[in-house]
Amino acid sequence: MEINESILVDVSASGIPTRFHWRGITYTIVSTPELWLTRRAWWTEPASVARGGTNSKLDVPVWRVDATPLTATTENLDGTFDLAKYDTRFASRVEWMLISARTDALDERLFA
Repeated sequence: MEINESILVDVSASGIPTRFHWRGITYTIVSTPELWLTRRAWWTEPASVARGGTNSKLDVPVWRVDATPLTATTENLDGTFDLAKYDTRFASRVEWMLISARTDALDERLFA
């Protein structure tokens, strides 16, 4: 399911996600994250890049992770999550987004 919400992500010294915080719940990553690249939706952004310019990157790194909540919840929220790392126009700022999630509870609701 597509989520597309800003999240906070804790990373290791090498930049690999170790935990993330979403909707008041802290998730710990329980498997080796898998890195892949996607293109950002540049056509939906208000500012355009001048021909030959490179104001920001087109490729966005996405980490696919298996994670489980660190706190007890009423639902089973273990699942697979895609965490995208967007570099903003300011080099000192990075924004993380949870772009999609697949959980057992969600799958049961959608495909029961």
